[in-house]
Amino acid sequence: MASPLLPNEPRIPDEQREQALTARFLSPALAALESLFLALRAELDPALRQARPVKQGKPFPLGQCLEISQAVQRQLQQLDSATLGGEAAQGYRALAAFMKHGGNVRQVWGDLRGEYFQNAFLIGTLYVDVANDTVDPAKPPVEVLPFAASRLVPVADYRHFARVAARYWQARVYPNHLFPELAPFFPLLTVTAAGFVQLQAASNYMIALTLAGAFRPAETVLAEAPMNASLFGLLRQRLSSQPCALPVALAAHPEAGRAAALAMCQTYREQEIMEDTQRRDTAVKAVLRVNGELARFRVEASEGARPQGVLARNDG
Repeated sequence: MASPLLPNEPRIPDEQREQALTARFLSPALAALESLFLALRAELDPALRQARPVKQGKPFPLGQCLEISQAVQRQLQQLDSATLGGEAAQGYRALAAFMKHGGNVRQVWGDLRGEYFQNAFLIGTLYVDVANDTVDPAKPPVEVLPFAASRLVPVADYRHFARVAARYWQARVYPNHLFPELAPFFPLLTVTAAGFVQLQAASNYMIALTLAGAFRPAETVLAEAPMNASLFGLLRQRLSSQPCALPVALAAHPEAGRAAALAMCQTYREQEIMEDTQRRDTAVKAVLRVNGELARFRVEASEGARPQGVLARNDG
């Protein structure tokens, strides 16, 4: 029996049914469907570019696949079909007929070809990437192809996440021994090539993954050797000097943070925090505040030794 579908998981639960609906309504209108999403991008891009012209040092649309995908999803939900013309209108009619007959449309996220994380849509058995230019701006903004050919796969665990993050962001990836209270939900800390530091991963899919595993997925990477001491000390010093109070406590040192993070996983499991949506929401709000504080400064490559492998070892 197949496991329950996680939020935004790139998987088709009832492939036979979805394929029949795709063949009936969408396959004859592939060019028109692409025209629909190109029209939506053309309409949305000016406002998106103005709202966030740069993300982590990169100009729009680079790195903004989530923002673009969410904007397209909102636009589809409120779209007035009378404003469309030509092939875009044909694409909308095909999509509407597909959905009317029970076809499934979901926003998904995963590992694309082992190279980077990508947000896209699963429409029946089609992979529809409305942000195809967010890694390479020379690519067409929209790509439509069979999902089986897309090579978008679910992220299996935090080691898988760390491998893709290391390649995509040229990131150093460490176990989160800095904030033990948040570590069961957000067990990794990344430092990108540009020096941006964030706790990972504040996405519905990754949170659901560790909750479904009763925090054991997080526990596995938190059991790594203590976080690099020099980087830990640097981050702790900078965060302690921020004018705003942090929503959760900093560990005193890496070894203490590791022990406390592992103990938190055990405690949360025993208390069945996996079922506590309020605790989950509190953790998400806290990590957003923490990541906001981390985003205030940059870490140079020399500030903290590079990891041996994907996760950082205690080499500092």
